[in-house]
Amino acid sequence: MARVRHRVGMAGEFNRIFLATHEPAGLAGWWASKADGTPEVGQVVNLHFEALTTLSFKIAALEENVLVRLECVSGPGSWQNSQLDFIFQQDEKQVWVELIHENQDASDNDFVYFSTKWPIYLLSMRDFIQTGTGTPYPRETKIQIDE
Repeated sequence: MARVRHRVGMAGEFNRIFLATHEPAGLAGWWASKADGTPEVGQVVNLHFEALTTLSFKIAALEENVLVRLECVSGPGSWQNSQLDFIFQQDEKQVWVELIHENQDASDNDFVYFSTKWPIYLLSMRDFIQTGTGTPYPRETKIQIDE
């Protein structure tokens, strides 16, 4: 089993941060080139990465301002059968967004890319929330030549 975990604090409306992790308009603001689907438990949201791939996630759990659980039902390589948990906590200064990405079928080596790439996307989410402009694919910081 492979697992990565990251946490980023951001200033912004709590509910807007929560929605950015599962509604198509939010996901396209910081992660994917575009997104579509129905942001409800049991439904699928598709994330399109321009000229690269599409990832499809079933929304497995939504607990308002607490948890979003996405299960990858279609995608390449180590994405297949991955689970993403976005966990939210608020303190007096900020909303903390913790991401846990795991896959029972993957190895730690399979997740080296994710371990490096997720902080880039989480900071893009922070910028999207705080300034209105994130850096979703393909504008995000690249970590290898063929991205």
